[in-house]
Amino acid sequence: MKKAILISLIFASTYSNAQDSNVSTEVLDSIYFQAIEGRIDLALVGGPIFFEQNEVTARIGNINHFRFLSDSELIQESLNRKQTINAIRTTHKIISQDTIDVNFGNVAVTAKRQIHFHKGLRFKKADFAISCGGTNGYQPDFRFVLDNSTGTWKLLTNRYLDEIKKADNSR
Repeated sequence: MKKAILISLIFASTYSNAQDSNVSTEVLDSIYFQAIEGRIDLALVGGPIFFEQNEVTARIGNINHFRFLSDSELIQESLNRKQTINAIRTTHKIISQDTIDVNFGNVAVTAKRQIHFHKGLRFKKADFAISCGGTNGYQPDFRFVLDNSTGTWKLLTNRYLDEIKKADNSR
């Protein structure tokens, strides 16, 4: 009997604390756009910068010198250049109704033309290597918080801008 009561209390507490995390696609697109434009370190790099395309970045389209490519397009670009292509993977995490984190990770795509057997005869081989986020625990790259008074999303944390400020202060 005690176990049944304990289980029902746990279920009731998790159900009552669960929040609706539905965010409109327009808001999510706007947040991604702000986060990508907020990458100050990428603005200083010359040449095209490749992003791995996902469901949100497919709706945004190309921005300035940022190119959003699907996995097959990244493989083809690596084959054309005959070298490893470094792309940026963009993901988001909805913390609550009023908090969304946008994170960036590096993906190295190496493609080669060769004959190999994988579910039949193949002529291309591609390796995707994902970088490690480190052991500092979860730290968002960008954190957006909903300002209830104005109804707009405000940028609360920009890890890349904070790193630049730390480097300037250490000089």
